[in-house]
Amino acid sequence: MELDVRKIKESGIDKMDLTNLEFGMLFTDHMIECDYKDGKWGKFQIKPVEALSLHPATHVFHYGQAVFEGLKAYKTEKGINLFRVKDNLARLNTSLERMAMPQIDEQKVLDAMLHWLEMDKEWVPGKEYGSLYIRPFVISTSSMLRAVPSKEYKFILIAGPVGFYYSEPIKVKLERKYARASEGGVGYAKAAGNYGAAFMPTNLGKEEGFDQLIWTDRSEDANIEELGSANLFMVIDGVFYTPELHDSILAGITRKSIVQIIRDLGYTCIEDKIPTEMLEDALEQDMVDCMFASGTAAAITYINEVQIDGNNYQLDSPSYEAVKKIKERLFAIRYNEVEDPYGWNLML
Repeated sequence: MELDVRKIKESGIDKMDLTNLEFGMLFTDHMIECDYKDGKWGKFQIKPVEALSLHPATHVFHYGQAVFEGLKAYKTEKGINLFRVKDNLARLNTSLERMAMPQIDEQKVLDAMLHWLEMDKEWVPGKEYGSLYIRPFVISTSSMLRAVPSKEYKFILIAGPVGFYYSEPIKVKLERKYARASEGGVGYAKAAGNYGAAFMPTNLGKEEGFDQLIWTDRSEDANIEELGSANLFMVIDGVFYTPELHDSILAGITRKSIVQIIRDLGYTCIEDKIPTEMLEDALEQDMVDCMFASGTAAAITYINEVQIDGNNYQLDSPSYEAVKKIKERLFAIRYNEVEDPYGWNLML
């Protein structure tokens, strides 16, 4: 594969404080960039991370054609592991399709990523400190104010070392008034607007002392969907439940991995509609063994407090042994400490 490569003159890696890796605030030396013009993608460039110069009429500022992905690279004793990267690139194409944006060539992007990662691999922190968070994204770049799809686009990949997103169990509140997504919408795509629209109600929840909201659909049953930045799992009387996927829930790759591991360890995992009343009744009867969130950034994050319609329920989620086993198994595969029977790992 032909690449244009321009290396940085002086690395900024000395800025990396392994003991204080704030999420999304520090970036590696190089980025990937590729432009879509005249109906096709051009040549991939690897170059020093630099600012973009965009016209005020750039399409993405006005009509929001923007999608992204999030994945991680892990430092292992055998090298650098890109975890489920092919799944992320496939999901990026799903998002691009929904937002009327051109598909990427997944293999060409992967080849460029491997070359880039070889250049910036020293930025991947060790297991005790965190991982390298990788953010590929695509934006519309035509300079026009017509409310039609853009004709030009830009693929970019940036990355940075990160610590652990949530170091402690979180408190969540069930949200009924505001919606993250709706049937027929773009909730299943990693569209930038999904996240921007969730900020205001999430901030209202944070003012009340909660870390995240549990989003529900607009049905009479108020079926549980997901958190703002993660999928949701609950264990009720020994059985794992997670909302079934549909077009208002993001198909989380960590979620998919956890479901596989749950079943392979011999536990029951039910993917189905979960009415709010079902969760509320289980909490009332003290039948909820554990609740946790899953996502690339969050990994597995325990939930220790849930509020539903003003009623607070306390949990001791970290003490539930089955989830500890699942978490340990997932981490062991990511760090190449056990056999990967699923083909999830891509080692550099």
